[in-house]
Amino acid sequence: MLLRVLGEQLRRLRLAENCSQEELACASGIGMSTLKRLEGGRGCHLSSLADVLVQLGLADPLLDFFQEQVREAQAADTSRRRASRSRASSPE
Repeated sequence: MLLRVLGEQLRRLRLAENCSQEELACASGIGMSTLKRLEGGRGCHLSSLADVLVQLGLADPLLDFFQEQVREAQAADTSRRRASRSRASSPE
């Protein structure tokens, strides 16, 4: 479901920019079939998605979103630490 919704939103954004699939695919450096799969909710490589997001001007807002999520998670749980490995006891 996530891929389908993401694909629909990317298609709407592309159309709002008055950009054809061919133009966006070319500007993003990906193939038409890749863009069609992405807009159709069938997925693609993460690097292809990133290339499309850059062309649509969405890369920076997405990075900002993730950075904010990390800051919030760190602020909410400052006491959580990495578990240490238990050490094998040495034979005496």
